[in-house]
Amino acid sequence: MTWNLSFAYGPGSEGDERYRPKTVAHFETTLDAMGDIIKHLDPDVVLLQEVDFRSRRSHFQNQLDHLARRSGLLYRNRIITWDRPYVPYPGLHPRNHFGSMLSGGGILSKTPIQPLQHDLLAKPRENSRIYNYFYISRFLQMVEIRGFRICNLHLEAFSQDNRDLHLVRLQDRLLEYELDLAGGDFNGGAFLRDEVLSQWQTHTPPKPTFPSDAPMQPLDQFIVKQGRFSSIRIEVPETGTLSDHLPVLLWLETP
Repeated sequence: MTWNLSFAYGPGSEGDERYRPKTVAHFETTLDAMGDIIKHLDPDVVLLQEVDFRSRRSHFQNQLDHLARRSGLLYRNRIITWDRPYVPYPGLHPRNHFGSMLSGGGILSKTPIQPLQHDLLAKPRENSRIYNYFYISRFLQMVEIRGFRICNLHLEAFSQDNRDLHLVRLQDRLLEYELDLAGGDFNGGAFLRDEVLSQWQTHTPPKPTFPSDAPMQPLDQFIVKQGRFSSIRIEVPETGTLSDHLPVLLWLETP
């Protein structure tokens, strides 16, 4: 399963005109609901993006730990992609600023997780140095679980040139680590070069996943090694607006 959590904020989490700070009760209630959904769907592995580990905007909660306890998937691995003492965004009023930030991606599993490689990806070259200092890093988080090599990912959203570079790095890692599965928030299509396309296949969900209040774009998807699994099925559970993304559930059977 993959799910961009939008740090349990919901629509408006990216800091658009709808963004206003929310109460600690909002985040606790939302995380409880997310954990209950994960427990009900009963995936073996969950790939998560936009998870706060200790950020002012979500009242310094460790959201990965909260979800692990609530869902019962107690094995976890994280990658920190946004670590700043103060992020002066969004808007001009300090009341609305994200403030201190410790955030990134996370993996939950029913069984132990062996880290392989964590990549922080390049930031957009067209941005100024000061802007990129405060800007989120995108990532590839590669692990091994029960003999399967898996990559959790979050690619660039706002620069097409930079997202193209991220797709190149992802495909290099598919080949280098012989990954069985890559999933997460691609922020667009997953176009594979011929060398990769002969060995891996993109699995796009049957309906859009973003934004959750009026889905239009299938941003969240998977890449699967051909021949590794005998049966593959993909679906989009309905979870409302707990996040600004809907999750994607991938069912796999081994030969």
